[in-house]
Amino acid sequence: MAGLVEIAADEPFGGYAWDGDQRWTPEAVRLWWAGRESVRAWSAEELDDRPNEKDDGLEDYLRGYLFWLIENREPRTDEELPTLSL
Repeated sequence: MAGLVEIAADEPFGGYAWDGDQRWTPEAVRLWWAGRESVRAWSAEELDDRPNEKDDGLEDYLRGYLFWLIENREPRTDEELPTLSL
């Protein structure tokens, strides 16, 4: 049991992606969104044309994330979210 606890303490992915707000910028999010079709094509090729998940809700999520990056806070329900267009 002690070995498992030690491994868990050293788990290399424990902080994975915790620095996203420092690495992603509004421009980078918009560039990723503009190129998402190439990501989709690559994943279809890699997955042997197996269907991959649709991005239902992804646009709304990313618009909320843009707001967070720009304003450093969650949007209120009455506030306009930024667009993903370049």
